[in-house]
Amino acid sequence: MKEKQVTALVLLATYKFLTSSQFVQLKLYKNRGDVTNTLKELLSSKRPLIGKKNFQPDPTVESIYYLTRYGKSYLIRNLNYQSSEIKYINKDINLFQNDYNHRKQTVNFNIGLNQWLKCKDGEISFCNYYFDKVGNNRTKDKTKHLYALNRLELKNADSFIPDIITMFTVDDREYLFLFEQHNGSSTTRLVKQLQSHLQAISEDLFENQFGFQRSPRIVVVCESESVKNNTLKRLRQDKQFNNFHNFFIFKSNTELQHNFNQNWTLIDGQKVSFIQPKKTN
Repeated sequence: MKEKQVTALVLLATYKFLTSSQFVQLKLYKNRGDVTNTLKELLSSKRPLIGKKNFQPDPTVESIYYLTRYGKSYLIRNLNYQSSEIKYINKDINLFQNDYNHRKQTVNFNIGLNQWLKCKDGEISFCNYYFDKVGNNRTKDKTKHLYALNRLELKNADSFIPDIITMFTVDDREYLFLFEQHNGSSTTRLVKQLQSHLQAISEDLFENQFGFQRSPRIVVVCESESVKNNTLKRLRQDKQFNNFHNFFIFKSNTELQHNFNQNWTLIDGQKVSFIQPKKTN
């Protein structure tokens, strides 16, 4: 197998879904045409190592590639991967087009996170998406039925599913971050989501579930700049968030494309970096 093809499998194992333009962003090739040609062989074999989901007839929407169970087996046999390290699709995916942009933008954040961590010599412990699931509904044991890995249970019996939950290490310090990609024009819907995060922090949920003894940081990226600004205004007026302004950071999609690490906005309007630097004595 060619080196670029192996690299493509490794990237899909990390990100789960990738478009040709995202492969270019990850420097597999400089243009989408070369990506497509490289992946054809992996798609066309009797036991294809990757799969492809098309969204025709809309020409503005790229196809999405993903790792199959055969691709997973290849990585385990040939590159000493552990099964738990690999994101793959066990069977044909049921990916609705109305979720396309949200999934793609969620993966974009993960790409930015990984590229930033590489520059910082950091390391990811885990990174789970809202569409990552485990379990099997065919079993009679309901406790083993299919469920979302990111599902968080609150004490009032409510639950919510962040778009990404990730733990990583930079400069020997561990961080827990939760990410929300907010598309659309509803400020109210986003504020309600963030209230769930606030409740989870107040209930020490993250220490109980992840053994993380500090508070996590909640990362919010908005499709709309106006929704981001209106949300910040609403949160500054919400007394529930008074002591938690430093726990939430915000950007728009456009801002994220320009610079991953710098110019995140706290609730009070202050500009900060992605992680707070260590305090020195």
